[in-house]
Amino acid sequence: MTGAEILVKSLEDLGIKHIFGYTGAAILPVMDELGKSAIEIVVNANEQSAAFSAAGYSRSGDGVGIAIVTSGPAITNTLTAVADSFADSIPLIVIAGQVPEHKIGTDSFQHIDVSSVFGPTAKKVVLVDRINNIESIIKDAYFLAKSGKPGPVIIDIPINLQQSINQYTGDNIEKFKTVYSNEWHLSDRQCKHFFTLLTKAERPLLYLG
Repeated sequence: MTGAEILVKSLEDLGIKHIFGYTGAAILPVMDELGKSAIEIVVNANEQSAAFSAAGYSRSGDGVGIAIVTSGPAITNTLTAVADSFADSIPLIVIAGQVPEHKIGTDSFQHIDVSSVFGPTAKKVVLVDRINNIESIIKDAYFLAKSGKPGPVIIDIPINLQQSINQYTGDNIEKFKTVYSNEWHLSDRQCKHFFTLLTKAERPLLYLG
């Protein structure tokens, strides 16, 4: 499969029925594959609208809203929705096309450093750097966005990896779900460390709930 096919198949494995998006050159391979899929593409007026719509989808149910946009000003247009989701603990995934790998860091047309822009406002920002990571990144992002303190996950995928060919492994999603099932259960070591800090605190403030 191409990287774009792997990405779409991963979304299908997760049971995704709808995505919100606005197309552009750097994400065309993914959009083309979505057009062949049963996943419904909701085309919004712009990228900000797509990301807010995806966040609204998350707010209205127990799924994870997914916005798919292209590179440069398209991904930056989602920033307000991402920051809003981060502040309100709303699970959200934004998948953005990126310039080819060899043009990253060269001031290429419509290239931005996504991690530096979105780092403070997202639960995680991932630059896909190998085609054989696409499936695991997509499936992991879904459960990470929902787990613990929910929030937005940003996935940046260069167009050359969308077009490259690789084997699809079809990893069971339960493997990824299990990773986060006990995320907020403190280990004995963590509990001991917490009480050590607490006993040394002169004016402790506990924020619970």
